[in-house]
Amino acid sequence: MSRSSRPPVTTQRTQANQLEKTVADACRALALARVDESRKHIKSLQTLMPGHAVLAHLERQLVAIGFEWPLARSGYVPGCQPAPDPCEVELVAFHANMPATPSGIHVQIDYLDVLALSFESAALRAPRARRILLTDEHTPVPPALKIDEVIRFPIDLERLMYERMRVQSLYLEQRRADRVSVLLDSDVVINREPSTIFAETFDVGLTWRPEFADAPFNGGVIFIGKGNGGAAFFHRTLTCYNALAASTAVTAFFPRDLRAWWGDQFAIAATVGYHAYATRQTDGIEVDGLRARLFPCSEYNFTIEPNSNYPGDVLGRKYFVHFKGNRKALQAQYLEYMRGNPA
Repeated sequence: MSRSSRPPVTTQRTQANQLEKTVADACRALALARVDESRKHIKSLQTLMPGHAVLAHLERQLVAIGFEWPLARSGYVPGCQPAPDPCEVELVAFHANMPATPSGIHVQIDYLDVLALSFESAALRAPRARRILLTDEHTPVPPALKIDEVIRFPIDLERLMYERMRVQSLYLEQRRADRVSVLLDSDVVINREPSTIFAETFDVGLTWRPEFADAPFNGGVIFIGKGNGGAAFFHRTLTCYNALAASTAVTAFFPRDLRAWWGDQFAIAATVGYHAYATRQTDGIEVDGLRARLFPCSEYNFTIEPNSNYPGDVLGRKYFVHFKGNRKALQAQYLEYMRGNPA
């Protein structure tokens, strides 16, 4: 294009502003689970920026949020109840050795080292809690790990996120009904004694974050109250997960099997209900009679960012610290801090 035939600078700026506004409008509608409105904005972007990575990301969000799972939902107000004795808490980690990182985007990590630090943090901050590992039939568990019980299951490593949810569900089915549980990823540090979390009425407690419209709940920290409600919630979520992973309308927008990565958090959100979550008036949503309490990640599943300084009193208020993705190198440094700063 010759210089004379290029659009004027003011026209280019107007077009850029319009594009930016349309993207922002699409993001806002997705965050509110307004599927029809989101689709309208994304259709405009398909004309304005065909093939762009941002458009592809918004399209993936749209199909995930647009997947509706038919369950009865309503708000509920969590009530108070006596906190359980700390010895009634089970800290339940999941880990299985993988030949490569399952996400395909994270650096290779020695997860047994990560897991050892997680269980050490449990011994430091929640010494009376029972420490349990869910794993496959082949992963070696060194005797030095501070674990009370190892429970092994056959696991398809090609579908790791689905298998994590499946074996967590199996664990909950066999768990004593008078216990409470925290289901954890191996890269989560127990930062504060957790029994007080259960001084509220809920069947399942989910940690939420505002920045991911299609995956508002992080599966790395999940709370399960006493009774069988948590197992029932997981059963419904697994049923939803199967339908989601089999939906060609959804999977066509993703490069790999949703049972390998991503899909678990979509299934949890679809079970809770994207619209019910986005329009909630309380911190609780009842799903088919099961009480889902919503806890902010900022306090209950906190992610430390590299090159950031956090005052000790601020960190001390976080129940769990999650070293997601490539932050795992920071976990060892954090354990040094914990050893030098007893609770």
